Amino acid sequence: MFQAWMLIEEQGEVKLLKNNCEEKELLAGEVRVRVQYSGINYKDRLACDPKSRVVRSFPMVPGVDFSGIVKESADPRFQPGEEVFLTGFGYGTDRFGGYQEQVVAKAEHLLKLPEGMTLREAMIYGTAGLTAAMSVDVLSRGLGSLKEKSILVTGGTGGVALHSILLLNTLGAQVTAATRDPKREGLLRALGAKDVILFDTLAEKKKPLAKERWHGVVDTTGGSALGEMLKEVSYGGVVAASGNLSGISFETTVFPFILRGVTLQGVDSVSVPLDKRKELFLRLSKEWKSEKLEHFPVEEISFAQLGEALGQGQRKPGRTLVHLR
Repeated sequence: MFQAWMLIEEQGEVKLLKNNCEEKELLAGEVRVRVQYSGINYKDRLACDPKSRVVRSFPMVPGVDFSGIVKESADPRFQPGEEVFLTGFGYGTDRFGGYQEQVVAKAEHLLKLPEGMTLREAMIYGTAGLTAAMSVDVLSRGLGSLKEKSILVTGGTGGVALHSILLLNTLGAQVTAATRDPKREGLLRALGAKDVILFDTLAEKKKPLAKERWHGVVDTTGGSALGEMLKEVSYGGVVAASGNLSGISFETTVFPFILRGVTLQGVDSVSVPLDKRKELFLRLSKEWKSEKLEHFPVEEISFAQLGEALGQGQRKPGRTLVHLR
């Protein structure tokens, strides 16, 4: 018997309840993991909001990320006692996720913990860190070396934005962070931002092509500001777009693309192939690992506190970790 936080629909109302669950026999290719850490992502909060329709079938155990130790395996690739972690692949929205004491996962979705990374660090990164790593990888492939490149990061103190600042600083970029909260300037600079600007200035209407300011952009906000940012990207520049916090639509002309050769690339961390995940998390454990990671804002809560934490709408900077054991 083990415990799980479960979304249940009763008479049209969705409730998050802590339930007792029984172990089921593993099918071929499945792995049972004793969860040590999970995290609270933006998508986890959406999953617990019935208006979002992120979860369409019930019951459902939220938690898009988790790390832990293999308890039992029906796949030769994993053995009991190995440290593993998982992000994405629909866990927490379409499959039972990490908000339970043990998870049954498909072996093809699990990663072994790389040397140089702890189970806790794997969840400090989580989906947010993977999205940031993918965004930085997009910029690196398009721009080459990022050293001394002028890179704009939007999203203020969200997990993707903070991890992007951390990574870009490690790679020598000149990072400008855009935030709606000027009180967070100290945190943004501590993680590596050289300049901090107000996000609203980016959304101001400009001519179809404005003065070139950015070699690259990591945008986690979307909305109308994305269209305005494109006007300020330098010749041959790259924009990695991964979010829609400010909206799902924007206006642009073809000029940034046909006159400056700008590339706009979307970043999806849910369905990215396992090999690519492995490559990026290996980098995060080695050459991309920053000494400033110790300054990354992390709030740690217990499994018992999870229900209350998910009910609080206010997001704190950085990452909230759930420590199960």
